Amino acid sequence: MIARSKTAMDFKHKMAKVYMPDIRRKNDEMRFAAIKMNNQKENDKTVLVNISSLFNNLIVINTQSDDTAEIIEHKIRMVIEKEIGELLRSRHLTMGTAESCTGGYIAHLITRVAGSSDYFCGGVVSYSNEVKHHVLGVSEDSLAQYGAVSRPVVEQMALGAIRVLGCDCAVATSGIAGPGGGTPEKPVGTVWIAAALKDMVVSECCHFGTEREDNIRLAANTALRMLQQLL
Repeated sequence: MIARSKTAMDFKHKMAKVYMPDIRRKNDEMRFAAIKMNNQKENDKTVLVNISSLFNNLIVINTQSDDTAEIIEHKIRMVIEKEIGELLRSRHLTMGTAESCTGGYIAHLITRVAGSSDYFCGGVVSYSNEVKHHVLGVSEDSLAQYGAVSRPVVEQMALGAIRVLGCDCAVATSGIAGPGGGTPEKPVGTVWIAAALKDMVVSECCHFGTEREDNIRLAANTALRMLQQLL
């Protein structure tokens, strides 16, 4: 579980949470020495970026500039999308998405890579239970017994995407992005994520935080990491 420190807002420097899905290859020694800024206030100043903490696949970065954080996040997140694309292309595989709480964000990440039409078939934004059932084929019994945010549902979503879109693999998300909608059993930030390849499917329950945008971003990147590992 990723917990936000109560004193985070007291830090002198802004905190930017950046998901790094491929840390294992970097041997936990990711370093960004500096990033050139072209900013009127900074006057093209080189802003040093220090990685202060590492939690599994989450890097917390202290930086003096929101712009710097956005640049770093963009560059890091592009890595996994490109690597997944290369894997799919080299293995002649196609992919699709079935998204609830991420609302199409995973499809956006994949398709911002040039040439993604070679391997990306499409996506289903199944925000409602009706779409989950009627389009993706999620059973009404599973929805009634376990709820939309559950392992059975998200696994059926991923397999349903493969069937409906005619692709080889897919990712699916279903969760409570927030700020409302949480319960004691499933608080805000709870997201079930699945990745499927052919008839093989893996799933994981994540507990992120209370910030809606953070939860969407982290869920999307976790889904891509899971697919990458499956490939």
